[in-house]
Amino acid sequence: MIARRTLLGTAGAALLASSLTLSGGAAVAAPREINFWYPLGGAIGDLIVKMTNDFNASQSDYKIVPQFKGSYDETFNAAVAAYRAKKHPHLLVGIGASSLNLMLSGAIYPVEDLMKDHGQKVDWSSFVQPVLNYYRTPEGKLLSLPFNSSTPIFWYNKDAFAKAGLSAPPKTWDEVGEYATKLRQAGFECGYTTAWQVWVNIDNYSFLQNVPVATQQNGMAGLDTEFLFNKTRVVQHIQRLQDWGKDGRFLYTGRTWQGAHGAFSGGKCAMMTESSAGFAGIKQAAKFEFAATYLPHEKDVTPKNSLIGGGSIWAMAGHPKEDYAGVAAYLAFLTSTDRQLEWHKGTGYIPITKAAYEKGKAEGYYQANPHQEVAILQLMREGATENTRAVRLGNYVQYVAAIEDELENVWSNKKTAQQGLDDAVRRGNEILARFAQQNRKR
Repeated sequence: MIARRTLLGTAGAALLASSLTLSGGAAVAAPREINFWYPLGGAIGDLIVKMTNDFNASQSDYKIVPQFKGSYDETFNAAVAAYRAKKHPHLLVGIGASSLNLMLSGAIYPVEDLMKDHGQKVDWSSFVQPVLNYYRTPEGKLLSLPFNSSTPIFWYNKDAFAKAGLSAPPKTWDEVGEYATKLRQAGFECGYTTAWQVWVNIDNYSFLQNVPVATQQNGMAGLDTEFLFNKTRVVQHIQRLQDWGKDGRFLYTGRTWQGAHGAFSGGKCAMMTESSAGFAGIKQAAKFEFAATYLPHEKDVTPKNSLIGGGSIWAMAGHPKEDYAGVAAYLAFLTSTDRQLEWHKGTGYIPITKAAYEKGKAEGYYQANPHQEVAILQLMREGATENTRAVRLGNYVQYVAAIEDELENVWSNKKTAQQGLDDAVRRGNEILARFAQQNRKR
């Protein structure tokens, strides 16, 4: 938990004296503006604006100005251009998978230092540790504040299951195949689809099976990394999905989450792997009863924790020192128990503090919304290993695009799973090597 403090100290008093506006003898100080850029639109963006307005109304020293800047990539690219022009925001939501690029950019103010420097006392042990670990340096310093954190879970159409004579959801991938066969026999066009195919069926599949995605502890231990997923159980998993695609048990619905959502919510596919944060969209669009459970695993393993996704809030360097007290106060506000629970309930993203989770549990929230707890418990499984801490590799956007190219060659039966993954690794390793060369310490 973070304890908030009075923000108007010596610097604030100086600001007050220099910002006087006299009207009938009254002195009014203009609040310092703090710019916050984020890539989350729709209802999620509306909640960001609402919580920001709540913060602004709670004090008069600072005004947070939230701005929606498009997709993750658009927001990141806009921030890079703005930083070069010295017109960058104070705060930026960046996708977790791009953390290494931000870490090495020299453009950030580590959040652990930020909070300490500006008097915000933080008990980091009160946070959900698997989430914090993703954004820590190898030495343990927290670089950014987890914000819209999620993990993939397994969604299923309960009405379709009933029609196919199915009750409990599948636990293993073999069972997913058996269920898909029965759903096809019951008249459904496909059994299973997925959003975020690389995140789900390579990264998270590897985590649950406790096999590496890449060398150097998936990039956590060094820059000189190479992908390994063409040499692990991922190959048999992708081959299985390719086989299922030939008889309709699996349907590839494109690189964006919208394709999978449309197929699932429209009743075409009765099972889907998708982010836990997909809840709001599924609830809005589905005309049937649905539920969610843990990601499937291979029948001969005890599954490990899953990998988080989503993004975190990065503080950018290069602003006046006086601004950062407001930045720290805003982050403290967002991590308070009530705000975390509000964010969790309103978006489907997981709470990053144990107190928010426990409060939701005490309120009976998870009895009414069990899928919301699935993601938290899946992330917090004990026994994490070097293979299941995080994936921190450079130039995420480029290497994911290369992997998706090759997966599409597999789904269209132009290549076998082994051929496609070999080519994905070859292309991905070229991208990782270029990143390492550009960023290696001189």
